[in-house]
Amino acid sequence: MNLAIWDTVKGFLLGIYDKFNSFLQETLDIDGKLIGLYQEFIVPLPEVIKIVGIVFTGIIIVLGVLSFVKKMLKLFVVLAVILAIVLILTRLS
Repeated sequence: MNLAIWDTVKGFLLGIYDKFNSFLQETLDIDGKLIGLYQEFIVPLPEVIKIVGIVFTGIIIVLGVLSFVKKMLKLFVVLAVILAIVLILTRLS
């Protein structure tokens, strides 16, 4: 009996998700807009500019990831020091 209730709830929630997802697909049409922008702005560019753009975008992504990793490492070190201080203070008392 319990299993039938959960299946009903699951079916109801999946139905709501499917209806909402199809509504968003019809309303926003993100894929169509992105393909339209690509065809309007990127396709007419010469291949050399496309290659330079890809290299530039790659450099930006790599530098951004490295910067993010540096900041997370600093955060990890600060949190480790705080945790060590808390552990030492709790062991002394």
